[in-house]
Amino acid sequence: MKRFLTILMILVVSLMTLPTLAISETQKETIADHCESIKTSLRMIQRNDSKARVFLGAYYETIMSKFIMPFNVKLVEKSLSNADFVENQNDFTETKLVFANDFTKYQKMLEDLISIDCKNEPERFYNELTDVRKRRKTMEQDVLKMRQLISEHVKLIDGLKGKI
Repeated sequence: MKRFLTILMILVVSLMTLPTLAISETQKETIADHCESIKTSLRMIQRNDSKARVFLGAYYETIMSKFIMPFNVKLVEKSLSNADFVENQNDFTETKLVFANDFTKYQKMLEDLISIDCKNEPERFYNELTDVRKRRKTMEQDVLKMRQLISEHVKLIDGLKGKI
């Protein structure tokens, strides 16, 4: 068993250090030929994502400042303090911060991607695009986590109804 784990570890490490596969000549040509339209689409995505970030940021802040925190304060005032509510508030605050940081990194990466001369550097452009997509996927996971925490808060409130 120990030998198997050692071989598995060597395999994983070697796979992680493999260079990124180069894109095909056809892909390079397609990127170079459609460079401006690709960049136009990316700029549109950038604007829409910025609007979504502003909306979500305001939405999350409203939920925190008008619902979660005041409710938790009321629980403490009524001596109904519940550790699950505090934990949910802390998780919400932390995830909101992670989302904001991930979005900042994503926007920077997207800005850098748009500035690449994709006509002359299609392979670099493609590799950076791949990284931007991964970062955007991370943000999607952050949003899903925020939704989960909001749902959990609602469930906690529903569970408290029976105790009051």
